[in-house]
Amino acid sequence: MLLNFFALFVMLIGLFFTLSPRIPGTLIIVGVAFFYSVFTGLSTLTTWMIVLLVGLSLLAEVGGRMARIYLTKDFGISRVFSTDATAGNVAGIVATDALFGPLLGAAIWEIVVGKTFFPRWDMIGKVLVRLTYIAFFRFGCGLIMVVLISKYILR
Repeated sequence: MLLNFFALFVMLIGLFFTLSPRIPGTLIIVGVAFFYSVFTGLSTLTTWMIVLLVGLSLLAEVGGRMARIYLTKDFGISRVFSTDATAGNVAGIVATDALFGPLLGAAIWEIVVGKTFFPRWDMIGKVLVRLTYIAFFRFGCGLIMVVLISKYILR
């Protein structure tokens, strides 16, 4: 029972990591299924389950990377810049609001950063939307994997 809980917990962490483009969450999920099967005597891991899990993992990881490159190649900004600029902008607004108050902080942020950041916001937004689609695709593959493992392996 404790092994089932631990395996499910680590798989949920892997499912959370599928939302990040840098961490291969589906490989964590496949690894948990493999190690769980080894600890329980390989009685629940069948050939079709191995093929299905590895196929979904490859589809999510390799397909996600190829789709990310294809969907964001036409923009003049990089994928890393899009995510970093958005996170930095939100953090900067929060910091200036905390230091100078909401009204003065927003005005200072608009004067300092708004002139350079907001003309590119439409491109950044388009890249972020496409990256979000890919993250949801990877999450969906990971969710299917967790459900299959919970139903057929974690008995």
